[in-house]
Amino acid sequence: MVDDIEQIVWSHTLTAETLNVNTSDKVRQIDVLNVTLKKRECNEKIFEVIAKAIPRHILFLLRFKNECRLLIHYKEAYENVRGKYRIVESYSTDWQPEEEVSLTITGLDLERIYHNLVYQIAGNKLTKESVRELGKAVEQHKEAKKIRNRIARLEDKMRKEIQFNLQLQLSAEIKALKKQLLDTTDKE
Repeated sequence: MVDDIEQIVWSHTLTAETLNVNTSDKVRQIDVLNVTLKKRECNEKIFEVIAKAIPRHILFLLRFKNECRLLIHYKEAYENVRGKYRIVESYSTDWQPEEEVSLTITGLDLERIYHNLVYQIAGNKLTKESVRELGKAVEQHKEAKKIRNRIARLEDKMRKEIQFNLQLQLSAEIKALKKQLLDTTDKE
C-alpha cells in the first residue's frame, strides 16, 4: 500500500441531509475518498480492502499527476447482519484528464443516487433499465463475464487441439456458450 498510495483524503460525505433527499434503509451514507497515487497502475485489491473495512458505500477518486479515474464497489448488505456489506462487483472509468471527470448526482433518495453513480461509472458494462434492479444487472454482467472467459479458454484449447473429433466437441460447446451469452445479454 505504501508503494502505491501517496495520500488518502476523505473529501466528501453524501447523506440524505446534505443532499436534501429522502433517507434510505439500504444506503445511509456515501463517502468520497480522494486518493493520490505514486504510480498510475497500482494494486486494485488495496481499494477492495478499504471498501470492506469501512461499513459504508465508498466512491474513490484516484489521481495520478493531472489524470483521474473513478472507482466504485457495488456493495450489498448481508441479510441478517446490520452494518456489514459484501462487495459484489467493482467498476471503474478509464483514466481521463482531471477537468473531464464528472458525475451527475440524480435520484430522490440516497439508494437511487448510489445506483446512478454505479451506472455512470460502469458505463457500457451495465445497461440501465428502470424496471430492473441494479443488483440483478450486476449479477447478469458477472455471469456474462464468466461465459466470455470460458469461451476464450475453449477457443484457445480448440486452436491447440490436433484431433478433429475433439475440435468438433469444443466447437459445439463454444456454440452453446455463445447462445447462452446472447440470452444473458438480452436480459441486460
